[in-house]
Amino acid sequence: MWTEDSEAHIVRHGVQPSEVEQALYGRPRLRTAGRHGTTLVLGTSNEGRHLMVVVAEAADGRDFVVTARDMTDNEKRLFREKGQ
Repeated sequence: MWTEDSEAHIVRHGVQPSEVEQALYGRPRLRTAGRHGTTLVLGTSNEGRHLMVVVAEAADGRDFVVTARDMTDNEKRLFREKGQ
């Protein structure tokens, strides 16, 4: 799920790996197709932080985190309306 680059990248956005994992595997969450074959996941950390996570499939078929950041207001609205 993690590469050295992806962990370093999300930390620059002020996001911790544990928060991303909570958003990816917790409920509610919303998954939607992103650009260039990626998947966007909207979810929350255990502390209620609203995160947008970009996930891609590696050559070996496993998913890895590309980046993560706080949701925009529009993403929060979509998450409230459609998150499951």
